[in-house]
Amino acid sequence: MTPDTTDTDRTTAVPPTGQSAPQGLRLRLDPTLARGGTLDGGWWPRSRDPDAELPGLIAGLDSSLGVITRVALNLDAWNGAPHRVAIDGRRVHVGWFRAMNADTIGVTSASQDRFVLLVVPPEAPTAAAATAMAMAADPTNSARPADLLAASGITTEELRPDTSGRLPQGHPTPRPNDEGGRPAAGSGGTRREA
Repeated sequence: MTPDTTDTDRTTAVPPTGQSAPQGLRLRLDPTLARGGTLDGGWWPRSRDPDAELPGLIAGLDSSLGVITRVALNLDAWNGAPHRVAIDGRRVHVGWFRAMNADTIGVTSASQDRFVLLVVPPEAPTAAAATAMAMAADPTNSARPADLLAASGITTEELRPDTSGRLPQGHPTPRPNDEGGRPAAGSGGTRREA
């Protein structure tokens, strides 16, 4: 399957609404948004810096999915853990969870629709990343995120940053058996509808 592309970046998908994705955004969404698969699309960030990556993603998703009000990420998969990200004069809440699948990002729109995207590691080779995003955007694909990445030739464990022992700023130290928050949409590879 070949991903939809723009002239400048062969891995940048055009959102299904026909609007352009922000320059350089490497995103592929299920064109029907039928929500029949495990994932609603794939995103290939350029780094693991949420302050640098999330504003562009949110802007691209706003034009395709509606205004994004909340983002959920795995704490151990990113360098840094901001509580909010500024985008277009507003702040979007960012939740951090250890129990959430590290290969996904959950986003919630203003209408409370929840979407789960595969996060392709920034270090992934171009061809493998394009394949992974195309598979993630396929509404008939029900593979788990790790299996989808593996099928694309991407192994994630050696690519993840070492963030052991790190907590988001301002968060109390979790008690034993306390993951510091409830699991977000898409944790464990299952979808929870509002």
